[in-house]
Amino acid sequence: MAEKKETIAATEHVVNEVNTGLTGNTEYPGQTMGIVALVLSFFTQVPALILGIIAWVWSNKAGVNNVPAKVAVAVSSVLMVLGILALVGWIVLVASTVGEFGDFGMWDEMGPRGLRS
Repeated sequence: MAEKKETIAATEHVVNEVNTGLTGNTEYPGQTMGIVALVLSFFTQVPALILGIIAWVWSNKAGVNNVPAKVAVAVSSVLMVLGILALVGWIVLVASTVGEFGDFGMWDEMGPRGLRS
């Protein structure tokens, strides 16, 4: 049994490159703005909503799904609605409290209502 030996040149062995996705340019349009909008959505809702919508539109034009921008739009709009509801509740509370106290008797010394002039 004779073994057949072949000589292989060094150029025939090519190393296959494996792309892990960790290197190279993986940034897409609107990615950074979406992340910034997500961070801002917890502090300032109106600018975060505007930035999130812009980042979402840019990513859609590029054909990429931008999850941070979508989350920023959702979080900022929900927090804006909750803030408006809290403001309305606070105004109602203050108005009802002031209404309970009345005018603190300030106008009693001026006489009857028809004679004030």
